[in-house]
Amino acid sequence: MALQRYSSRRERLFDAFLSKRLPGAERYDRIAGYFQSSLLALAAEEFKAIKTVRIVCNTDVNPADVHAVRQAVGPRQQELKDAMLRMIWNNGNFPHVVDVYGEKAKERLRLLQELVKGDPATGRSLEIRIVPDSEFGFIHGKAGVLRYPEDKATSFMGSANDSQRAWMENYELVWEDDDPESIDWVQEEFDALWERGFPISEFIVKQMGRLGERTVIEHVGSWQQKPEIAAVLAEVPTCTELFGFWDHQKYFIKKAFDEHRLYQGQPGRGARFLLADGVGLGKTLQLGGLAKLIGTLDKEPILIVAPKAVVNQWQEEMMDKLAAPSAVWTGRGWLTERDEFHPATENDVTNCPRKIAIVPTSVILSAARSKFNGKLTEDLLRMKFSCVLWDEAHKIRRGNVREPKVWQAPEKNLLYDWALKLSRQTKSMVLATATPVQIHPVELWDLLAVLAEGNPQVLGSDLSRWKDATNPVMFDILAGRVKVESPYEKWEWWKDPVPGEEERDVFRLIRSSLNLEATEDTASNADFDQIDDFDQEELAQIDLRELNPFTIRVIKRSRERLEQEGKLVKIELVPVDDDRPVVSTHSVRQALELAEEFSQELHKKASAAGFIKTALQRRVGSSVYAGLKTAERMLEEREVEDEEGLDETGESLYPLTEIERELLERLRSHLARQWEQEGDPKFDRILETLTSDFEGETWLKLGALIFSQYYDSAYALCEFLANNLDTPIGLYASSSSSKLFEDGKIQSVDRELLKEKVKTGVLKLLVGTDAASTGLNLQTLGSLINLDLPWNPTTLEQRKGRVQRGTMGKKIPFCNLRYDEGVEERLFNVLTGRIQEITNIFGTVPDFITDRWVKDMLENRELSESDLVTLISDQEESPFSVKETYEYLDEEWENTAEVLNSREAVAVFLNGWQNNKKLQ
Repeated sequence: MALQRYSSRRERLFDAFLSKRLPGAERYDRIAGYFQSSLLALAAEEFKAIKTVRIVCNTDVNPADVHAVRQAVGPRQQELKDAMLRMIWNNGNFPHVVDVYGEKAKERLRLLQELVKGDPATGRSLEIRIVPDSEFGFIHGKAGVLRYPEDKATSFMGSANDSQRAWMENYELVWEDDDPESIDWVQEEFDALWERGFPISEFIVKQMGRLGERTVIEHVGSWQQKPEIAAVLAEVPTCTELFGFWDHQKYFIKKAFDEHRLYQGQPGRGARFLLADGVGLGKTLQLGGLAKLIGTLDKEPILIVAPKAVVNQWQEEMMDKLAAPSAVWTGRGWLTERDEFHPATENDVTNCPRKIAIVPTSVILSAARSKFNGKLTEDLLRMKFSCVLWDEAHKIRRGNVREPKVWQAPEKNLLYDWALKLSRQTKSMVLATATPVQIHPVELWDLLAVLAEGNPQVLGSDLSRWKDATNPVMFDILAGRVKVESPYEKWEWWKDPVPGEEERDVFRLIRSSLNLEATEDTASNADFDQIDDFDQEELAQIDLRELNPFTIRVIKRSRERLEQEGKLVKIELVPVDDDRPVVSTHSVRQALELAEEFSQELHKKASAAGFIKTALQRRVGSSVYAGLKTAERMLEEREVEDEEGLDETGESLYPLTEIERELLERLRSHLARQWEQEGDPKFDRILETLTSDFEGETWLKLGALIFSQYYDSAYALCEFLANNLDTPIGLYASSSSSKLFEDGKIQSVDRELLKEKVKTGVLKLLVGTDAASTGLNLQTLGSLINLDLPWNPTTLEQRKGRVQRGTMGKKIPFCNLRYDEGVEERLFNVLTGRIQEITNIFGTVPDFITDRWVKDMLENRELSESDLVTLISDQEESPFSVKETYEYLDEEWENTAEVLNSREAVAVFLNGWQNNKKLQ
């Protein structure tokens, strides 16, 4: 057969070529182009008759991820392959394809799944492999080899891929050649691609089947009649664009949602838990997933309370990962996820335009000094909520945490008192903190006491032994100092509240024998005699220390354990140059000393919190420019915004004294000279680091994320780098302040554009502020630089946690910049060697260690190594620890075929409080 040429202009390619060549073929090797749902859909029946079909496609994947897969071995490699293939599938946005093409797309996916599954009876198989662009570039060439009985074969190439449009509608060209040399040439090309391809995963095969059978619940009301979790969460961006929910996250979401539903119809009762997961385990996503479900189920609004520094993160993650719009309280009104501002009036501060409101804790702390905030705190306590989520809940605390006053009634701070009142106004309430116990376990009891308001399943009735925190015996039991042996003695503790049947199977039997409903929580001493002897024996085997309100109501997991158990991939952060601080120039050294002296002067006169007084020090330590601008603002007696959110009381440092003003003038002079003549030593170090090597690649080529606490520092750094590097630079900050530095221009851009540029690899250098940079998908940014060091080391750990996310294991180099002199250097010289020891005991670095250090510094004392050892040892003397939660949930929400209409699911949260608030 001579060389054959085909043009769709002359006749349909399917009729002229494909329909004639497929019948009778025994083997078909195909280079098909881009991976898409329409593969083979046109000729599905013909493909069923071919014994062996192999198709190689291509897709765009981050080269670093491909490298990580190639380098891994054994089960680890398969784990990483599966993770990468999930990303490839998600990049195809197949649910949207089904929405657009309807039954036609679903039929294609069903056929494709049927073909991929093969037929064991006949030995028919169809394999698809996906080759990343990083291997050979974008695979635009299409070709194939068809083999028949008696060693007959033919080859072809052309523009057509395997889709209905290509073979029947598009203008396409195909050349066919059965010359053995041509066949061998095409086969060699195919084999080279096939060798570098990744077989599609079980996840992709299941998704083909799911979407092939997908049905949509059109109305929220229909879902509310049968509220299945998967129908709401299967196609939120976390599942269709990112990595899905981890098993430990699913466990908490389902546990809390089930309890919320259990108490439906009982006013003021619902899910009550303390989420105490370690850094980097997706706390916001878990709480947000619960809010998404409850908000879809119930008509009442939802309130999220969080530190000022993270309210923007909350709003972003709720929208970007869960498709749940919300509004943030700004102090004067509400700002939606679309940056639409809804001003409040003094008579109507609860005019929230969204079902979910996010309110900073500073509102409560500054209520007495702000008309709007004061009115909001009052009106919130007159509303009814379906759910309240409180982030960084360890700020809810008592003053008397030291012996012997700890055994007295709690001396509640403002947050504690307000949280108790708020608890009575909501059905479900979840508090979240990685450090529920900082000094004494009574702090954990205080948090449970907040949750227990109107909800006896937490600590029992007013007669419960768990309700009395003035008796040390409860904490002796929890710490293991007192052992309760007999079943009857244990029953005196377990009778109120009686654990649920899900905690231990024996309690299902006990509840049944006592005729206790699932929503009943109290039994009596006499009920013990009604318990079967065998069940009493089983009670004797359960340690009260292992099963009590603290272990039931606190959900705590650590990243280290989840990695060890194979529930999370290990993303290793590799410190670089931690032993090489930035050398201070004369002017910088003088500025650091003057900033410290200025803070100590403030401390003599002001009652304000330590972190207000150290605002200048922290900014001078961040960058020369931030220190200079802050000094200028202070000299004009303008308030300095605390971007870290470390102090939310709104107290003022003004008016300045003569000494304070003189110190500021001198400091400004030194920094102005430094900035104008020598620039910033930290900026020079960053430029050096970006061009340095890490395992064969520069940091810039790996992609770099640079954190700063302050917008002034971040903006100045971007300007400096733009003048010294030939690469675009993104500044990721608040929605109105994000910028793109490119080709000598600075333009304001939407953060979504920056995210897209990062995702596609177009943008390899991103500078972000702490308040806005959380939650970014770092799959394409492979290194981390901290321009400044947060004074609370916990924040530093949280930054690491933000990059220890995703499902691709890798090594991420990071460096922490600090000057070789000044308070930061002294703090980290003391803390660095003890950080691991501290976090092993406390879970993270507790606030009281940092508070102590700041106080000592302001009073011109040093926190010594021996002081730190004492602080740690005090805690080590108590064996009390918050027990870890070991349960997981491996339900495959992402594989559900029935989903709630996405527009309906979003519309629920667009309803403001004016439509459903219930003022008493």
